[in-house]
Amino acid sequence: MEILGENVRTFTMTTNASVLCDVLVDPRFSCKTSRKVRGERNCARRTNRSRANSHASASSSSAKSDDVTKEMLKRELFDVFGIASSSSSSNDERNDDERNQRQRKKRLAKGLDKTKLQSVVARLEQTMVDENTIERTELLCGRWKLLCTYKEDVDVVEFFDVKSWQRYLFEKGPSPVQSLVLGNTSTVENVYQVLEDPKEAPNAKWQNVAKFTFEFNGERKDVELIIEANIEGVRDEQSFFYRFSNGYFDVNRGELKLPYPVPFDFIESVRPGQTKGWFQTTYLDEELRVSVGQKGSKFILMRERSD
Repeated sequence: MEILGENVRTFTMTTNASVLCDVLVDPRFSCKTSRKVRGERNCARRTNRSRANSHASASSSSAKSDDVTKEMLKRELFDVFGIASSSSSSNDERNDDERNQRQRKKRLAKGLDKTKLQSVVARLEQTMVDENTIERTELLCGRWKLLCTYKEDVDVVEFFDVKSWQRYLFEKGPSPVQSLVLGNTSTVENVYQVLEDPKEAPNAKWQNVAKFTFEFNGERKDVELIIEANIEGVRDEQSFFYRFSNGYFDVNRGELKLPYPVPFDFIESVRPGQTKGWFQTTYLDEELRVSVGQKGSKFILMRERSD
């Protein structure tokens, strides 16, 4: 019996050891399974990282593709005006503003390709449909030169033309003042916009500057007509409200300043809303801005180059 008992005990221990061994190597409980699980988790992590990297790479590729598209469209647009963009020109060409002026005059003399112009502008605007241009003050603010403005079915208005003023005062025609500062006239050649941060309203201003020359006693005078508007607040992510408030002539860069004889308050009382409006920026980068007024006029502007 002792032997039997011994054998039983031996068998029991062996059996228990065997069972214990089975438990240790059983796929459901073993450390092998733990290693397998850890391996699967690591594999999942690697897969997630790979997917994240793929998405990041795809986003980066998409951004680069968008940048290339914008640059191509900008070159097309500048080509319409016969000027070179700074990104596609050498340093010498970039500094040669007179050369750009000559090319632009030649192109304007031949006439702008309006169909191409409007097509390129529309495609540029599509690249920034959801962009918050108001927040990009480092690009938005500064001095911009007007290349052109256009709107279908709008007659050319002359600031010094009596009929233009008659249509404006009695027939609800377009404002000769607005036409002068916004380029819808053949009277002036150089029109600029100087824009401060709209988020700083009501302390921010928007200046429209028309540069021209005239002869006085045989002496040439450089004159700037500056029409100021108060920025009255941000309208949405791309536009701000404004109200024309003041105007003056600056002769020979500060030599003489004369008030501009247009009573904006009186105009507002006679034609409510005529001096107010909103202005939207639909495309914006370091050197090009496309904007639109509340009446649908498009404005194509190039940043004035400091050099």
